[in-house]
Amino acid sequence: MEWLAQQLAPGLIYPTAGAILFALGLYGLIRRHHLVLRILALNIMGSGVFMVLLGIAARGEGPPDPVAQALTLTGIVVAVSATAFALALVVRLTRITGQAVMLPGPPDDHAPVDDISREEHAPSAEYDRGHRE
Repeated sequence: MEWLAQQLAPGLIYPTAGAILFALGLYGLIRRHHLVLRILALNIMGSGVFMVLLGIAARGEGPPDPVAQALTLTGIVVAVSATAFALALVVRLTRITGQAVMLPGPPDDHAPVDDISREEHAPSAEYDRGHRE
């Protein structure tokens, strides 16, 4: 790893590491079906984008670009909020369907809407009791 750091110019270490993180996150997003792992892959991709932004901002002899730093900080705050919202959706989906997995393949578009019964997907009585108290 030290050899790679010596071969790259100092201004290219962060963008290269960011590109590698983005590629790993994209691979995880494509290959994994569990929704929590997909959210984690999206966060890894976002971290790669932030590293590229900060690496580009720090290039040159002068001080780093404060606009890129502000954009990165704002992006981190938005990413945390979006992750919390996505995890809340996964928790809700798991309580309704009993699984947090995206099944491979396209949905059955020819299934009638009336086949979905509300009783089958309703939260359990124990869940209702815990949230009413």
